[in-house]
Amino acid sequence: MNKIKYITAVVLFILGFGLGSQAQEVQPTWESINQRGYPDWFRDAKLGIFIHWGLYSVPAYSTPDGYGEWFYRGLMMGDTIRTNEMKAFNRRFGYMLGDQWSGRLSNSDGVKQNPKVTDLYTLYAQTWFAEHWKPQEWVDLFDYAGAKYVILVTKHHDGYCLWNSRYQPNWNSVVTGPHKNIVDTLNRYVREKGMKMGFYYSLPEWTNKLHIWMQDPDDAIDDYVNEYMIPQFKELVGKYKPSLIFTDGEWQNTADQFHAKELISWYYNLVGPEAIVNDRWGAGGQHGFRTPEYKGAIDDTVRPWAECRGIGKSFAFNKNEPLSNYLTSDSLIRHFVKLVAAGGGMTLNVGPDADGTIPMLQQERLMDLGNWMKVNGEAIYGSRPYKKMCDKDSTTFFTRNNGNLYVIATRIKGNTLMLTGMPRPAMLSQVRLLGCNKPILYYYFAGTLFIRLNNLDFEDLNKNKGAWVFRITKYGDQ
Repeated sequence: MNKIKYITAVVLFILGFGLGSQAQEVQPTWESINQRGYPDWFRDAKLGIFIHWGLYSVPAYSTPDGYGEWFYRGLMMGDTIRTNEMKAFNRRFGYMLGDQWSGRLSNSDGVKQNPKVTDLYTLYAQTWFAEHWKPQEWVDLFDYAGAKYVILVTKHHDGYCLWNSRYQPNWNSVVTGPHKNIVDTLNRYVREKGMKMGFYYSLPEWTNKLHIWMQDPDDAIDDYVNEYMIPQFKELVGKYKPSLIFTDGEWQNTADQFHAKELISWYYNLVGPEAIVNDRWGAGGQHGFRTPEYKGAIDDTVRPWAECRGIGKSFAFNKNEPLSNYLTSDSLIRHFVKLVAAGGGMTLNVGPDADGTIPMLQQERLMDLGNWMKVNGEAIYGSRPYKKMCDKDSTTFFTRNNGNLYVIATRIKGNTLMLTGMPRPAMLSQVRLLGCNKPILYYYFAGTLFIRLNNLDFEDLNKNKGAWVFRITKYGDQ
């Protein structure tokens, strides 16, 4: 009898293993997708780079606080500021594009003439040369900044593709514009650098005849989704297999209309455990890392999250944006610290010029962030939030990593850093300022930890910009 039981147990184990292997395949249900969970690499990465670069980078124009990548939508709405920029473009470049275009918008009522202003948007594809684009330099800069992943806008709402999509044979960067497969090139450089590659993909489009987003009825989107969006999505993802997908433009439709469950499960099964998607798949969606946009920290720590934002107020380069819109290096570092202390991360955008150069101010901010990360990265990468995000004055933040507590001060006043509501450190705990080997004295009294800074001089503190990080060893998860 024991032998029979043993054989039965072995058979059940083998069958169970087989069933378990099959169960690992993600099914097109929210339950199955959520059970699969999220890869640790994204929670650990903390910092990624967003890239908005496309035809909208040619005019590079919006309201001072607007999004440059929404230029085409302004033309659809008859927006004066964008129409005037189109007229200026026609005056500058019309002679390059042939007599049939020259002067078409020279009259005061040019908006009403044929061709329409929205049709003239296609002319940007003939003047986008990307002549100074050096993808290796881009990737080197992102790596220096400390980013662990890169998200390229492969197709924004204007429908223009940065790869040779067979579903847009005449509306892509290989056949027109730079005559380069930007997706393929950047994908190779990013992966060679050891970073994860992510793709932004707009679900709807303003320019597709099957469904013109924000103009045609929202519920009349089925033909567009089935005949165009799904096969194009699978073309892009199936060929390049990105580690991350960031969809967008979902807010006027449901996740069911975009077949979100089917596409997410298909993608997860194709790429495997490292794959992750965001949360912008339409109303009713129940999965994806959170993407607060210019909203700072959020309370949801069940799902991983990363704020997406530009250094200024636009994602794409906007030459009408004032300097006052841009974060300084110090304010960028401090903002990033708050996000990480809250349990999230940041996807920081760069908006290159049409010629392929990243504006110098944006480069400076990335390099300053990278310099700070090289000294203080152990408090950031792979860290998890402490039991409280910050001290009562909201200028000192906390993270924990490898049994250590990291105290990140965005302001130092006087010779003592006072932390209230803290548990007593372990007997052999030590305090060090990252980037400095000098011992730091501390004492504990009545629930308050006092870190003495007397033996730190100007040079010790001047190695950091924006924030100073103190490591308390053996503090654990107290």
